[in-house]
Order: sequence, then C-alpha cells, then structure tokens
Amino acid sequence: MESMLRWRPEAARFRHRDSLLEKSLPGADLALEACALVDLSVAEALARARQAGRAPACGAGCAACCCQPIPLTPLEALLLTRYAHLRLRPEERAPLARNHAAALALPPLRRNCPLLLDGRCAAYVVRPLACRRYLVLDRSCAPGEDAASSRPADLLLPDPGLLAAALLRTLPWYARQPGCPLPPRSSDPAAARRFFRSVTTVIQALPWGKELAQEDGVA
Repeated sequence: MESMLRWRPEAARFRHRDSLLEKSLPGADLALEACALVDLSVAEALARARQAGRAPACGAGCAACCCQPIPLTPLEALLLTRYAHLRLRPEERAPLARNHAAALALPPLRRNCPLLLDGRCAAYVVRPLACRRYLVLDRSCAPGEDAASSRPADLLLPDPGLLAAALLRTLPWYARQPGCPLPPRSSDPAAARRFFRSVTTVIQALPWGKELAQEDGVA
C-alpha cells in the first residue's frame, strides 16, 4: 500500500503551478498533485501504445468526449470553479454562460461540458482526472460516439494504480470538510473506491451559472 501512496518524482514535470489558485483554495495543491500523477500514467501508457504501433487519435479541436457525462470529485469541482472565477476572461465567461443557460433545458446527463468553448476546454490545465485519462487510439470518434462502448479496445489504458494513488493523495482534504462524508481512515483501496463513488458527481450537474457570471477574474 505504501507504494500506492508514494509520490513519483517523475510526475513533477506534469505539476501545474498557479500560486494564485493554490493560495485561494486550500487543497488545490493536493488536487494538482493528483492531476500530475494521472498525467504521468497517461504519458507512460502512451509510450507503451506507441511501442505497439498505435497512436493517439485525440487532439486539438476534438471534443467528442466533452459531449458525454464527465465524472469528478468535490475537490476537482472546487478546483474548476475557482479556476473559472480567477482565470477565465470576460470574453470567455460570457459565451460559456450563454451556452450553459441554453443547456439548462436538457437533463444534466445530456448536456455538453459547461467549459467547452469553440471545440476546446476553457480550463484545460485543471481538467478532471477522468478527462486526463480518456484517450482514444488510432481513429477519431464519430460525432456522438462513445468509444468506451463502441470500441473499448481502442481506449488508452493508463495504470489504475496511479489513479488510485492520485485519489488517495486528496483524502486529507475531505477529512476537513464539514458536511462531507468522512473518508476512510485507512488507505485501503476498496474503502477509498467506495468513498469516492459516494461523493462523485458529473460536471454538467454543477451550478455553473454563478461562477460563469463572475466578472472579476484575474487574467
């Protein structure tokens, strides 16, 4: 179990730095370290895929996975909303707010990601762990395609142990949150999975109207 909790030094090169974000949100450091661990797992999985003669199909302008329900934990949600408050410019927030208002007529699970702007992620550097891990190989997704269902063999397979390590790294934050279910006291993977399943939601279900209406972000 200790190996799952240990920080991988190689992940440091993926660690996003934002002093304003980290100062304004307690726990942002843990969330960003979790992101770095997952990014490391993706880099290692991509290296293995390329050695096997496969190539990532995802790239700039490809947003098929942004049109599906996107799971995230409460700390990831706070990281995103705080980033939107601090870093999105008015010219980005305005169209996002309009898109969000228009999407409210749909149930959350049928909405696009509220941070999808002109085919790109407006908060890419702090995107959820699920987004970081979801890569399709060899052939781009058709419009409306869910590759996880239609061709699971074409999904990249990052190390699930590093995902577990990333989530476990954020557990101390939950212990300090009033009203939040108590996290497991041990680092047992099964208990941690049950805990994170109990608190996970989808990004489309968050109340984005307030955050996207803010106009005092810092560019």
